[in-house]
Amino acid sequence: MRTAFAIAAKDLRAEARSKEVAPAMLLFALALVFLFTFALPPGSGRAPVPLPRAGSVGAREIASVFLWSSLLFAAIVGFGRSAALEREGSRLDALVLAPVDPALVFAGKAIANFLYLTFIAILVFFFFVVFIGVAPGAILGFLPIALMTNIGLAVIGTLFGTATQYSRAKELLLPLLIFPSVLPPLLAAIRLTSETLVHGDPFTETGWFILIAIYDIVFATIGAVTFEFVIRE
Repeated sequence: MRTAFAIAAKDLRAEARSKEVAPAMLLFALALVFLFTFALPPGSGRAPVPLPRAGSVGAREIASVFLWSSLLFAAIVGFGRSAALEREGSRLDALVLAPVDPALVFAGKAIANFLYLTFIAILVFFFFVVFIGVAPGAILGFLPIALMTNIGLAVIGTLFGTATQYSRAKELLLPLLIFPSVLPPLLAAIRLTSETLVHGDPFTETGWFILIAIYDIVFATIGAVTFEFVIRE
């Protein structure tokens, strides 16, 4: 795994110099959060729906959908730009020629994408606290959800981002591949985030965490096995 971490560190250093991926993801996510919050009255994130709740949906329950929708669209922007930089600079070609296991190349790039996503998710959540009025302590419940979900997003984004870069319609093909693939963990993350914002504890429904964990393991395995064919074909 030392090679994978070295590749991830190389990608992070390149991003620190160029600043072409993370700022675009952050600005896109914040713009979406800002637009979404216009649908909610100020401070409504702090007000739970009073009982009885039949037919009622609280602002904090809707807020989790807004949050993860913003992060998903920002992630797609980041995956596409990151893979494009690899192609434009022939960086991936150099790694293909190097005596490095393609599975480790995949792991290194997935780690870098995971760190981008987690950094963006934490920053966006803090802005979410300001815009929606969610209690700042909710970050403690949101962090494990973000960490687990971002593993799956990074894995599938790395695989499909690389696979579509030589396609003529890559801007269209990448979202079409990612959206259905990330739907299960995204729905689980939305449900867990809703529990965090409403009740303050995401661990009341551990089944959703298990679903995300299974997704992460399955697609990480698929990515590691198939990445060699993706970069050589």
